[in-house]
Amino acid sequence: MTRYASRILFRADATPELGGGHVMRCLALARALHERDIDVAFASCPGSTAIAPALARSGIPVTEARGAADFGFPPGWNGKADAIFVDLYTSTADDETRMRTHADIIAVIEDLPDRPHDCDILVDPLPGGSPMAYSGRVPGRCHVMAGGGFALIRPEFAALRSATLERRRADTPVRRILVSMGLTDLGGISDRVTRLVLDAMPDANVEVVLGPGAASREPLESLADREPRLQVLIDIDDMAARMSRADLAIGAGGGTSLERCALGLPSIAVILADNQREATALLHRDGALLAIDEPGHVAAELPDLLRRLTPRACTDMALRAASVCDGRGAERVADALLAQIDGQAEGASTHV
Repeated sequence: MTRYASRILFRADATPELGGGHVMRCLALARALHERDIDVAFASCPGSTAIAPALARSGIPVTEARGAADFGFPPGWNGKADAIFVDLYTSTADDETRMRTHADIIAVIEDLPDRPHDCDILVDPLPGGSPMAYSGRVPGRCHVMAGGGFALIRPEFAALRSATLERRRADTPVRRILVSMGLTDLGGISDRVTRLVLDAMPDANVEVVLGPGAASREPLESLADREPRLQVLIDIDDMAARMSRADLAIGAGGGTSLERCALGLPSIAVILADNQREATALLHRDGALLAIDEPGHVAAELPDLLRRLTPRACTDMALRAASVCDGRGAERVADALLAQIDGQAEGASTHV
């Protein structure tokens, strides 16, 4: 098949309330496309690069979005893209229809229930998801990619997967714990979780990952000055390597849970927002993680859950988690998106 030069725009926001997860998973797909020599750009609300600094560092052009379907394009694109990839909780099918004035192909990632869409590709990374769930909610021509195999995860996770899973087969005690509660550190939860972990696991070292503006940054950096078992990491680029080395993670629910699954990392997930609830509950039910239903339950439940994670329990959880997601979803979605673009271009060329 002939490869046509393509431009793909990502419509995704990062905000203090929403966090940076939507932008980060779109970045994973954008990088997969860039490796295939595709021009990519983002249209994001003001402040997105501050919440998700990795977007600013990526070198990918970022234009301002004033609404779901009101956004700019990079210079030279002339207000057009071959495809627009939408990762918004605020968009509607009508917004997607309006986007068709700027692109022939609309792709959507969805992890909320029951929303209709006007799209050509829909990605639902929810473990156990089924295309049948979207019958009547997307056009008949829509290609639905459902299940954990389509989670948008950066390629370094897949690269580390084999060696990491081999190490996890040994029943070793928990000695290295990674705390990552999200870039926005909702309500300073990272501070509370880290102190509980240090108290409950006296033989373990703890790494805590924070965004630059996290409320927990100052108190945890102060604590690290006098606690040699604690290391505070700000806005890191090597999360896959950190997860690979960790024996256990405590983190937010949502998309980052699938990153942990790709590396078979046993974890305790705290549900910080309603949109994380369904996926986290499914993973808990399947034994891929342990869940805490809301931040207010952390103090009461976390110490007991930590005590339950024996070496054997961690090994069992690692194997179950690894079966959920292999870290290659971005490759699969990139290939599907480019196949649609090429098919569209091939079809148009036959009518010239």
